[in-house]
Amino acid sequence: MMKISKSEIQKVSDEPIGLFYQGIRAAATKEKYTRTLRRILCDFFEDVLEGTFEERASQLVHKAKSDPEWITSLLLTLSKRLKERTDLPRTNDDYLSPNSFPRFFKPIRKLLDMNDVPVAWKRIYYTFPQRDNTYSDSRGYTREEIQKMLGFTRGPMDKALILVAASSGIRGGGFMLYWNDLMPVYKVDDKIVFDITESEESRAQIVCATLTVYRKTQEEYPAFITPEAYNAIMDYRLKWIKEVGKEPLPTDPLFKEAGPFATMLKVDAVKRRITRVAENAGIRKPLVKGKRKHEVPIMNGFRRFFNKINKETISKDSPLAALIKKEYMMDHVGLVKLDRNYFKAHISELVEEYLNAVPSLTISDEEREKALNKKLRIENKDLYQKNVRIAELEKNQEMMTRWMMRFKEIHPEMFTEEVFVGGVKTQQRS
Repeated sequence: MMKISKSEIQKVSDEPIGLFYQGIRAAATKEKYTRTLRRILCDFFEDVLEGTFEERASQLVHKAKSDPEWITSLLLTLSKRLKERTDLPRTNDDYLSPNSFPRFFKPIRKLLDMNDVPVAWKRIYYTFPQRDNTYSDSRGYTREEIQKMLGFTRGPMDKALILVAASSGIRGGGFMLYWNDLMPVYKVDDKIVFDITESEESRAQIVCATLTVYRKTQEEYPAFITPEAYNAIMDYRLKWIKEVGKEPLPTDPLFKEAGPFATMLKVDAVKRRITRVAENAGIRKPLVKGKRKHEVPIMNGFRRFFNKINKETISKDSPLAALIKKEYMMDHVGLVKLDRNYFKAHISELVEEYLNAVPSLTISDEEREKALNKKLRIENKDLYQKNVRIAELEKNQEMMTRWMMRFKEIHPEMFTEEVFVGGVKTQQRS
């Protein structure tokens, strides 16, 4: 029988940072929140708190519990100082975009909420600056730029990372994947299947693959990658095996740090790798004086490429249904929040929708030509089958007409016509 000791309860209550971590399910979110919270507690509140990061978190929680006015004043002061930075010229190194304002408060709220610290958050939020809705001059990568980047990769991992990013549109945090998150999707005899038997192997073709992003969290959703990206992962898998000395287990990290240990590659490391490739390819150049952001966001540039290609792809479905499915693939709620409740697209339907975009999401010219030819063959086959069906229906109709005419000649008494004479319905032989 499971029992909880008093010492365990005391231990939990004495570790506010532990409760903070317990409240975050996604590893990528945990890493991002921890980084931001560390900056706030150790840099912004350097003269307010003392000790290590963990000790500062404990001090903040205990002080906030004992003095609610103190934590409110502290957060209002933080908001005021950050807001001053949003009023600076955009060319100033200390300028802060109003759109980035809330991210400083989310980790603090998580820490305080998980430790049952009541805060008048509405009062804090009312001090936030208005969001900046001015047009952004940033854009996504072009196919040509991604092709150029692939020419400057240092190994199979870099290539796999770039192709997965371009063909799936997942966020940077979505790269914290395990091998059981990857599943190929096959087409066997014009049917989409996720598992094949030995007898079907010779007839099965990999048409795409699925990625389970943010597994076992509230944010979990299925993403998709092209056969080109899947093959790149399989090439990287050989290096993975060579470094570790064994086949990867389903629970082993898909992308790992270099070396003999299966240690998950962190989000920052993914970003650094792609940044290095982009810089070597001459796509990402040093910012000129007075400019704070690059034209193409290093990770979000792939997401924008995916979104643009996916939205431009013609769908066989209705425009509204297709748009909702495409929003799902971006991990968006849909056109409205209720879409997730009232429009549950089965994964096979999402696969069918994604397959329409596979040729355009394929980066290599050679591979894209193959994908286009395959799509044309399928479309021509579908058209041929429809034409055959129409011809069969026309033939059957013609036979039925001849049969009826022959039957009418043999049994004319069975055929009458209804006519109206003086407003009265009568039957008349034909």
